[in-house]
This record gives sequence, C-alpha cells and structure tokens, in this order.
Amino acid sequence: MNDFYRENGPSTDLREEHTMNAPISAQTSAQTSKSPNGSNGANGSEGASYVLEADAFLSTEDSVQELGGTLKMFSRTLKVVTNSPVELFNVTDRIKDLVKTSGVKAGFLIISTLHTTTAVFINEFQAALMADVKHFLERIANKDHGYLHNCEDCSDCERKNAEAHIRALVLGNNVTLPIAEGEIHLGQWQSILFAELDGPRERSVTAQVIGV
Repeated sequence: MNDFYRENGPSTDLREEHTMNAPISAQTSAQTSKSPNGSNGANGSEGASYVLEADAFLSTEDSVQELGGTLKMFSRTLKVVTNSPVELFNVTDRIKDLVKTSGVKAGFLIISTLHTTTAVFINEFQAALMADVKHFLERIANKDHGYLHNCEDCSDCERKNAEAHIRALVLGNNVTLPIAEGEIHLGQWQSILFAELDGPRERSVTAQVIGV
C-alpha cells in the first residue's frame, strides 16, 4: 500500500502494429489562412503576434429557413460488439441511415454512449491516425500506473480498469450535430467514431434525432 500509487513509465511498445475496423484512408493537405485585414496580431510587444478572435472567424453566407410541420423526435439504441480491449469504430454510415429513417429534414442529432469506459467523438477515420490515437491513449493513461480505482484496499471495482475511465474522459461521451436538408452536417474528413476502451464487450450507443 505504501508504494502502490507510484507512476511507472509506459510499457507498451509504440511500434506495435494495431488493427482497426475498415479504416477509411484519406489525407488532406494543410491549409493556412491569413487575417483578412492584414492585422495578424494584437496585445503583443517586441514583435510578438497573437491571432485576433475577430480575424480567426471569418463571415460566410448565412442560411435562413422558415420551417413548417410537426416537431419530431426519433430515438434508436445501437449495439456494438467489440473484440479487443481498445478498439475504434467508424459508425458514420449507421448514424446517417438512422437520420434518413427519422424523416427529419432540419434539426439536431445527439449521440451518446451509455458506458463510462467507452467514448463517442468526431475525427478523421484513417488507419495511421487511429494508431496514433491508440498510442496517445496508452501514454496518457497507462494501465500499469498505480491507480486508486484498481487498488483492492481503496475500491470495490473488480475489473481494475481505471485507465479506461480516464481515457473516456479525454475523448468524451457524446456529440451533437446539426441536420440540414435531411443530412448530417459533417466536414469533408469528419467521421463519427466510437471507442471501446475496456473490451471485449457488448456496448450500447443511443442516437436521438430532433427536428422537423
């Protein structure tokens, strides 16, 4: 008990290959932008430059819709069967099908995981990036650290899975996305991702569509 809460260095070989479910390979080129008014800094001195908030957010075309009809709320619980302790899934297509089934043309989509050792988040689903995410999670919460949650003298948890809880805190457990013209409004490289952090197990994800 005296030394169980010491920190140990990561023991995972970061060169280990990881597999994941049907990764979508896509690469983007880095994009840079400059201040529209030529002022790329404020509150700086001695040559220091800080991006102005007004410069960072440029005005684009507004979209205004006058909506009619009955407010709808459509809900579904999705089951995900996982095969590994840490696994990343692209659930975008399943969620898109759900939105189409709902019949909602304009509104919001709310996706939540019902577990404290899973996560839902938005990012690009690309093989190399997913391996990087796994390595990051291993480094930020290594399973070999001495966690109070895993100590029999401090906790009644039999799974000893403190690292999974901490990793879930980092990634988040829900996302909200806009729906326009019957489609989820996602960026070109954005996907809806589900993370298993304490598998293998059967998991549940709820999706709720609200709109007209």
